[in-house]
Amino acid sequence: MEKIKSSTLYINAKIWQSDGSFTESFGINDGHIDFTGSNIEAKSLSSYYTQVIDLGNRLVLPGLIDGHIHLVKGSLMRKLLDCTKINSIQELRESINKYVKDNNVKWVIGGNLDLNKVFGSYSLSNGNIVDSFFDDLPLYITNYDYHSAICNSKAFEVTGLDSAAENYSGSEIERGSNGNFTGIIREKAMEHIIQRLPVPTLDEKVNAVIDCIKMLHSFGITSVSDITLPEDIDVYIELSRRKELKLRINSYIPFTEFERLKHYEEITNEIDKDYYSIKGFKAFWDGALGSETALFSLNYKGRGYSGYKTELVTSKKIYELAKKIDEASYQIIIHAIGDKAVNDVLDMYAKLPNTKKLRHRIEHAQHINPKNYKRFGKLGVIASVQPLHLKYDARTVFEKLPDELIQNTHNYVHLIPYGGIINFGTDFPIVEADPFENIRLAVTRHTEYGEFTPEHKIPIHECIKAYTYNNAYSNHNENAVGSIAQGKVADFVIMEDNLFEMNTDNLNSAKVYKTFLNSEEVHPVQNKQKT
Repeated sequence: MEKIKSSTLYINAKIWQSDGSFTESFGINDGHIDFTGSNIEAKSLSSYYTQVIDLGNRLVLPGLIDGHIHLVKGSLMRKLLDCTKINSIQELRESINKYVKDNNVKWVIGGNLDLNKVFGSYSLSNGNIVDSFFDDLPLYITNYDYHSAICNSKAFEVTGLDSAAENYSGSEIERGSNGNFTGIIREKAMEHIIQRLPVPTLDEKVNAVIDCIKMLHSFGITSVSDITLPEDIDVYIELSRRKELKLRINSYIPFTEFERLKHYEEITNEIDKDYYSIKGFKAFWDGALGSETALFSLNYKGRGYSGYKTELVTSKKIYELAKKIDEASYQIIIHAIGDKAVNDVLDMYAKLPNTKKLRHRIEHAQHINPKNYKRFGKLGVIASVQPLHLKYDARTVFEKLPDELIQNTHNYVHLIPYGGIINFGTDFPIVEADPFENIRLAVTRHTEYGEFTPEHKIPIHECIKAYTYNNAYSNHNENAVGSIAQGKVADFVIMEDNLFEMNTDNLNSAKVYKTFLNSEEVHPVQNKQKT
């Protein structure tokens, strides 16, 4: 073995492996791992490396992979009004006024507002609820699940939603008992406003994503499954041109763009395929729990309806497109939250010939009827899940669902014994991108409302696997990333704290010491302020 130019041997570490074991040393050469083993084995090879680094028994993980993220949208949301910590109308009013004072804006745009908490006891009979505390500028703020929002009368007027209201159902544009708009809108009515919001420039988008990638690196994240809108692709092309695409992006574009696949492949052809590739297509089957649009087998509490199917489903176009995508050997990922929606998607996947081979996914799979546990493993369908949503759902299920359905909330751990695969994501910016809070909630089920359905806890090893190897598998990338093994790229995280030795309630305080992408240290960024 010849001495390798610019190579590194790491020794005296606790290196997590996907089978639950730990090794002690690994070597890096030319951006790839060329050795893993014990300290004794490493000692005999040390002369072949240009540097040897003792990690002092620190925990080393593969680069973390967020299995469901909206990167461009989330990057831009970080620049807007964040309502995550708002608990009352008074706090919302103060935050809006401060935001307007601190920013030269023509619109107030924000997200992550818990509508049920802030407006739960507010009377909806007297007209627009937002006008009562802010009507200076048009305002649009989304609920934390992005399936409902509030907007004031100015927003209705400026976007023409008031005159177009007859095109939307009563659930999509809510009215009070007096027939006036309450200011709460959902689903397709939101799209009406979104399409008419001020559009950020390409440069603004690119700079926002660069900042966001730094934040992801600080959490040890080196790859993502990105829910990519067509207009986002220009951002990734520009990042590549600037040599700032320092994140591996597995891109999933809308079902309805399948016929334009060749166009998207052509315009992204110059991007390094190790950093951007179109993996498949995404569709929505239903909505979300908090907005009462997720599709369940029983009616919502006190309501005469059980949820909502998207137009793509009701028109049956989803079946036609799914067949074409499956035949073209592209992966299908479908948003399904309610137990009825999850069941229906499994039914559709059962009829597609390549489901197991292509590793089709259900995004969220938030409520699973126990009769479907075995079906995930049998069909080879991946459950792409987000335990972080428990921060809202542990309260919301008691408000929205009948008792019979509550126990089936975030119950995907039970897929594992039947050979089912779960991968973890956050759905950022619906919740924060913090993998350690995600893991804490999965391991403990401890929320601010108490311990929630503890029978669905997930062991920490399975959580790490869901953030690494399983995510790589769900992107068809398991031969390149997802574990620290010979021949794989050198994406890895050196932890400041050992997750396996921490009090589980403190897992969200875990800190990353260093993050490496293709053997390059990307966090902390040298000579720059840490994000």
